[in-house]
Amino acid sequence: MPPRPFRIQSALCLLVALLATTAGGDSTWKPFVPEDGSFRVEMPGAPQQETRERWFPASRFVSTVYKVRREGDVFGVNHTDLPGAILFVTSDRYILDTTREGFLESSQATQLAFEASEVDGRPARELLYAIPATADHPAQKGTARMLFVDKRLFIFYAEIREQGGSEDDVLRYFSSIRIPAPD
Repeated sequence: MPPRPFRIQSALCLLVALLATTAGGDSTWKPFVPEDGSFRVEMPGAPQQETRERWFPASRFVSTVYKVRREGDVFGVNHTDLPGAILFVTSDRYILDTTREGFLESSQATQLAFEASEVDGRPARELLYAIPATADHPAQKGTARMLFVDKRLFIFYAEIREQGGSEDDVLRYFSSIRIPAPD
């Protein structure tokens, strides 16, 4: 058996390590800032980036998506720069309603609510939705917040498992969003 001071020292080291782990929280959450610096958000890992293009009669839209998948949960950001002409002839409300419809359709989700909200002190619309289970993922509850910053449409979203997903993670995600003032 080791000498008594060694056991006490080992026990203290173990206690300090446990306290540091619980006090520091989940170390997998890390701040993410895209190259253009247009936002900052904490995500549970390094996001994958993809670009999506859509052509419409008036213009081409390019969306950039940053997404982290973790144990059946998804945390993501989608942003699209809108041509000024579109913003001039179309209301923000129409764009948000169309975005909401496309968002629900692409994930085969059912809308639960769509109401006023905010992101980093800016007015936004919050979409609550349910995604049915498929062979690729379990049933999920989703929250998306949509807002305009200058000519950019942002969609910040979190989709957590109905069984085992953490509402605290959703709150952490949305409360960590920071958007600098446009130049």
